[in-house]
Order: sequence, then structure tokens, then C-alpha cells
Amino acid sequence: MQIKKNGHLQVSVPFATKEKEIQHFLNSKKDWLLAKLQQRDNKSARLPLTYQDGELHWFKGKKTPLKLVIARFSRVELQGDYLIVYCRRHASVKNALEKWYKNQALNYFKQRTNYFAELYNFPKIQEIKIRAMKARWGSCSSQRVITYNTHLIKTPIACIDYVILHELCHLIHQNHQRGFHQLQLKINPDWKLQKSKLDEFGHHIL
Repeated sequence: MQIKKNGHLQVSVPFATKEKEIQHFLNSKKDWLLAKLQQRDNKSARLPLTYQDGELHWFKGKKTPLKLVIARFSRVELQGDYLIVYCRRHASVKNALEKWYKNQALNYFKQRTNYFAELYNFPKIQEIKIRAMKARWGSCSSQRVITYNTHLIKTPIACIDYVILHELCHLIHQNHQRGFHQLQLKINPDWKLQKSKLDEFGHHIL
């Protein structure tokens, strides 16, 4: 069963399957189907960003309005309740803002990851990187390189901590088997709640 791009539901079944069995199968998947359709509606309802003065942008779980200021050099500053973007006339506000997000993400993720790594005595991390990703919040390679999604900096701090602790656990357990889940639960008892909140933000941000 899958939802096509045009919104139609396609169900593939063995040739001799009775209609009653198909209906029973659909009824058993009703909650999943409604949730997926709601996610699709939410995505469709999102308007593309225009990077105009006053537009709201996420940062650490808060919607923060932009304030555009004409200046000789491009830079971005978080001042009070505003994201102030200084840039030349006709320069790309989007590029300036994305560069700022990357710097904020890398600096914050490094500081927070090293804090938790030392607190819980995790093995040494070889490198911490960031990259814009569409479907993952983070990853940890067998070479102990942790990569975070740049967009993660837009989510609440509790969600960021969940991803950081999750990836740190992969320094010891590369898979998601029992040992991994036991360790994650031990150091972060609220991980399920944080993950649920992060999933909600994913619909707005990714």
C-alpha cells in the first residue's frame, strides 16, 4: 500500500485476493493512512520561504522574525526577538541566513556533543560535521565521525539533545539492537517524548 504523488492510494494484492480481505486490510491500516494523509496536507499547506522583512524562521524551537538592514557587508545577528540580516542591496538574504545557520549549528553541536561525551565517558569522537539532509537528523560512522543535519539547529534544544545522545550511543553500539536501546534509555529516559516532538518539527522544517 502506498500513497502516490497525486494523493491516490494504491494497494497491490495477490491476484485471487477477495475484496473483503482488501477492505479488512485497509481498515487495519486506517490510523496509519490518516496520519500520512495529514502529513501530506501539512506539507502541501506550507508556503515557500520568501526571505522578506518580518518573515518567521525557526531557531532552536522558536519562530523568529527577520529584520533586513542594508549594509556594506553581509552578516546575521540574533538580537532579542529578531534575526537581523545585514546585507547589501539586492544581495541574497537566503545565502547569508544559510551561512549563519551552518555556523550556529556547527558551533553549538560541537559544544553540546563534547559536553555529553565527557559527562557520560563516551569513546573519543574523531570528527563532528554538519550537512543539510532531507530525511535524517544525524549519523555516526564506524570511524566515529558524527554528522548532524544543519536544520536540526531550528528545533527545540531538547530535540537537539535527543539526536546528540542518540548518535553518541552509536559510538558503542553501531546498530539499533537491545544494547543500544538499553544505553539510550539509561542516559536519556525521555528520548521517546523528545523523538515524538522532533518528528512534529520535521513536518515544518525538512
